[in-house]
Amino acid sequence: MITSLPLIASAAVSKKLEEKQRKRLAEHARQAQRKQAARRSNLLTVGIAGLVVVAVAALIISDRSAQGDLAPVPAGAAAQDAGCGDVEEFDEVSREHIDIGSEHEDYNSNPPTSGPHYPTPADAAFYPVALPGEQLLHNLEHGQIVIWYRPDAPDETVDGIQALVEDANAKATASGGAEPLLAAPYDQLDGEFDYAVSAWTQSQSCVDYSTEAINDFRREFQGRGPEGVGVPPAGG
Repeated sequence: MITSLPLIASAAVSKKLEEKQRKRLAEHARQAQRKQAARRSNLLTVGIAGLVVVAVAALIISDRSAQGDLAPVPAGAAAQDAGCGDVEEFDEVSREHIDIGSEHEDYNSNPPTSGPHYPTPADAAFYPVALPGEQLLHNLEHGQIVIWYRPDAPDETVDGIQALVEDANAKATASGGAEPLLAAPYDQLDGEFDYAVSAWTQSQSCVDYSTEAINDFRREFQGRGPEGVGVPPAGG
């Protein structure tokens, strides 16, 4: 019995050592799992952040590209220096729809601001060729603004009008509103005026291009036609 005690003690110590080793190995395994999970979480976070950065960058590039296609809008002359006449108001003639090419009564303003017109309006845009007044009248009825420019107007006038029209329409599209502006050549302007800005029953003629003068008119009359289609008022 006495000689067997050291063997029993040795076996007990061995079991304790094995248990400690087992616990150490289990702890190491848990630590390794925690580190691996942390690495996966960090990688996922970095990946998501990277995707967000890429998406934001793509949107910025897309927005810049779209706006880069548009010419900057020149200021032109100040409103008081643009040689503009007074804003004229005319009686409403009618809102009758007529067939294309049909004869009708004379309009009471030049360019026309109300009266018989075609059933289909023109798309809001800058046009290098003339459009029928009977078609553009429908746009005025919708609350859009039409700029009628003399075909031989100075390049700076035509370029300014085009830049303003395209910029205003792009901004309206981006905000979800109906496009507000159209421009087309018109060879029957009175006097020395190079362009006229018109709304339904309203008109103003000017000599020199002026963003300020056109926008003043827009703030007064844009979006106020008798047949609303969602054209927003001009801000500012």
